[in-house]
Amino acid sequence: MDPVLDAWDLEDGVVTESLGDGFFLFSFGSKSDMIKAWSRGTVYGEGECLLVRKWCPGLQLDIEIMSYVQVWIQLPDLDLDLDLDGRGREEAVHIIASSAGQPIAVDFSGGGDVIRVCVEVDVNQPLVSGVEVDDGDGGFWQSFRYEVSGFCFDCGRLDHKREHCPHHPRRRNRGSTLNNSTYGSHNLAPRREEQYKRQAPVHYFSWHRPAAGWVKLNFDGSFKGRTGRAGGGGVLRGADGSFIAAFAAPLETSSALMAEIGALQNGLRLALKLNVKRISIEGDSKITVEMLTGKREPNGEEESSVMSYTRQLLEGFEETTARHEFREANRSADHLANMAAEAADASMEWHHHPPHSLLPFLLHDQLSMVVPRLIL
Repeated sequence: MDPVLDAWDLEDGVVTESLGDGFFLFSFGSKSDMIKAWSRGTVYGEGECLLVRKWCPGLQLDIEIMSYVQVWIQLPDLDLDLDLDGRGREEAVHIIASSAGQPIAVDFSGGGDVIRVCVEVDVNQPLVSGVEVDDGDGGFWQSFRYEVSGFCFDCGRLDHKREHCPHHPRRRNRGSTLNNSTYGSHNLAPRREEQYKRQAPVHYFSWHRPAAGWVKLNFDGSFKGRTGRAGGGGVLRGADGSFIAAFAAPLETSSALMAEIGALQNGLRLALKLNVKRISIEGDSKITVEMLTGKREPNGEEESSVMSYTRQLLEGFEETTARHEFREANRSADHLANMAAEAADASMEWHHHPPHSLLPFLLHDQLSMVVPRLIL
């Protein structure tokens, strides 16, 4: 633990308590020390990696939850007047940043110098160094710079450094120049610790059963900018929380939004095949849910076409409801979407008996276990 304390360089000390299974609780002598440690994020030492997550009441010591961390990324040289099919500036930035992870907050306070986005990333997956953006005028490469202390320049993961990489070197990435195709110091950006001083409110989320006579569909789409693969997954459950069916299917798209809509369509078709009459729809894509409920207009011909078809599917049910939920209440579908994006080409479907890897998530939901989330 000495390398961690050396890296933090605290002024008022800290009390360390081992909680077992590789988890530690740090109690800081001052708020300024806590902010300093938290803002550093991932810390490396002696071949080990410490992932830092701010404690809050109800936090579950769960490997799956702890594998997701919130980091700030910078989008250097991005045109503030960028127009993506008539979308607003913040929505366009969200779409671009979604290739790196789940966007949580956008910071335009840097003026024209740099746009920053807080995203939630999986430390077990390679970081995305950038994305090709289709602006209707030939497109361009938008690089991402991460405000972290470091990561593995071979495989791109946050949970270790190059000298301790357990994976084979994976230097391939999208882009046409050397800086776009390899990891290196150009992917790092100075951290801005002042952003962590504003206290983020804690919200609590859990999955809830549908009303009597209804079936709930949880859906999620996933687009892996690092590999260019996309997939969608979802699960159907009854009013008692019992498992009905689930699916995970690769999707032919290079858009996170289209992956979400594709997953929703697959879930609706599965429900219709099973003769579901009343369906309650939940997903963690706010844009998709708002377009489905008419609160947001589709942008462009492609979105209008796929949403028109999606609404036609809704006509096959007697009653429908739809609402947005954060990923913490949509973990079962999130797991299936990631499974689909990592699959080769085969679509998978389960009836009555879920896949073994889904069981912990279903149990978590069945017990309505609460998961805290810091909303920045």
